[in-house]
Amino acid sequence: MRRRAPRAALYAVAGVGILVLALLGPLVGAARAVDCPAGSVVNVIAHPDDDLLFQSPDLIHDVQSERCVTTVVVTAGDANEGTAYWQSRESGARAAYAAMAGVDNAWSNGTTTVSGRSVATSSLAARSGLELVFLRLPDGGLDGAGGSRYGFQSLQKLYTGAISSIRAVNGSATYTQDQLVATLAALMETAGATDVKTLDYAGSYGDGDHSDHHTVGYLAEAAQERVAQQHTFTGYVGYPIASRPENVTGADLDAKTRIFTTYAAFDSKTCGSIAACAGRPEEKWWPRQYEVSDSTNPPENGNVAGLATANASSENTRDGQIAVRAVDGVVDGYPGDYTKEWASAGEGAGAWLELTWPTPVTIDRVVLHDRPNPADQVTGGTLSFSDGTTTTVGTLDNAGAATTVTFPARTVTSLRLTADDVSAGTLNIGLAEIEVR
Repeated sequence: MRRRAPRAALYAVAGVGILVLALLGPLVGAARAVDCPAGSVVNVIAHPDDDLLFQSPDLIHDVQSERCVTTVVVTAGDANEGTAYWQSRESGARAAYAAMAGVDNAWSNGTTTVSGRSVATSSLAARSGLELVFLRLPDGGLDGAGGSRYGFQSLQKLYTGAISSIRAVNGSATYTQDQLVATLAALMETAGATDVKTLDYAGSYGDGDHSDHHTVGYLAEAAQERVAQQHTFTGYVGYPIASRPENVTGADLDAKTRIFTTYAAFDSKTCGSIAACAGRPEEKWWPRQYEVSDSTNPPENGNVAGLATANASSENTRDGQIAVRAVDGVVDGYPGDYTKEWASAGEGAGAWLELTWPTPVTIDRVVLHDRPNPADQVTGGTLSFSDGTTTTVGTLDNAGAATTVTFPARTVTSLRLTADDVSAGTLNIGLAEIEVR
C-alpha cells in the first residue's frame, strides 16, 4: 500500500531546478513565453480521456480561467489497436480542449526534445498557454499485462521492475523508469507549474482502477518532488468513483458531458451521446469527481459505504436501479424515487450486494433499508466479510425503515449481503440503502 498525501499538498524542493532544466532540450514554447498570472496547471494523465472523465469539472474551470494549462498524456491509449485508433484519440483530446476554451479547433502540432527524448506537442492556436503533450507509451490494459501488438509492455511492468524500459508505440523514444520521471519533471518545470494534477497515486494495483492510472499517479508523484518551484499536488480517483455519491450537478455536469461527447466522436470504443452511454460506466463517471483525499478520509457521519465499490448479482439497468444506488446516501425507492434504490433483475433468494473498499475499514455495524414497496422484502440474510466471518440478518422493515445489525468490530476490505429468504410476493429483491459504520 502506498502512502497518502494531504489534499493539494504544497511542495517546494530546493536545489533541483537547475538539474531539471539541464535535462530539458529545446521545447516548443520553452521557458514558457506566455505569462500565467493566474498560475500554471500541469495535468499528468494516462489516457486521452482520463482528464475529461476523472479531473473534470476542475479541468474545465482551469481551461476557462486565465490559467495556463499543459496536459501530458503518458500512454497512447492504444488499447492494443493500430496507429489510426490512437491518433484519432489524440484528435479527440484536441477537439475537447478547443471546445472547453470556446475557440476553433486549430492547433500547431510538432515535436520537441525533453530530456533527450522526442515527444509530440500540440498548442491551441487561438488560446496561448494551452498545450497538449503526447508521450505515446503502450497502454498496459486494466491489469497491467500489456498488449501483443507492442510486446506486452506496460507502465506497471516498468514501475515494478518486470521490464527495464518501455518504448513509445511509434518508436519515437524509449524510457527507463528514472528517465520517464525526469521527463515528467522537466515538463512540469518548464511549464512553471504552480499546480500539478494527476490520477490516483495513493491506491494500489487491483483495487478496481486501471493499472495505467495508478502507475502514472506514482510516476507523477515522484516527478513533482524534483520540481523546485512551489506547487500544489492533487490526485484524482479513477474507475472506483462510480460507487461514490454523485457530486457533479447542474451547469458543471452539463459541461462535463458535452465536452466528453465532443471527444467521444473520435473514439470508437466509447459512447458518443447521453443515450448511447446509458448503462455504461461513462454514465456513472460523469456526475462524479473525487480527489484522492476525498476517497481515503472517512466521512464525517462515519458511514463508509459510499467509499466502496458496489457490485450486485444483478441490477435493473433499464430503470437505473443499479448497485451503486444502494450507497448513494439517499434512503428512497418505489413508490417514491425508484432511481435511488438497487433492484435486482428478477432475483429473490440468493441475490447479493457486495461492497469492496480500496483500503481496509474498521466497522461494527451495518444499517439496512429494504426496498419500500410492499411486495419485495428481505426476510432473512447473511453478511459475509473478507476476514471469513459471517453475521446473520433478520427480517428487514418492509417500508424501508432502518434495520441495524451489530457485531464485534472487525477490519475488512469487503462485505457481501446475501438475501437467503424473501417474502412470497417478491419479484425483484434489493435495497433502498446500506450504511456501514
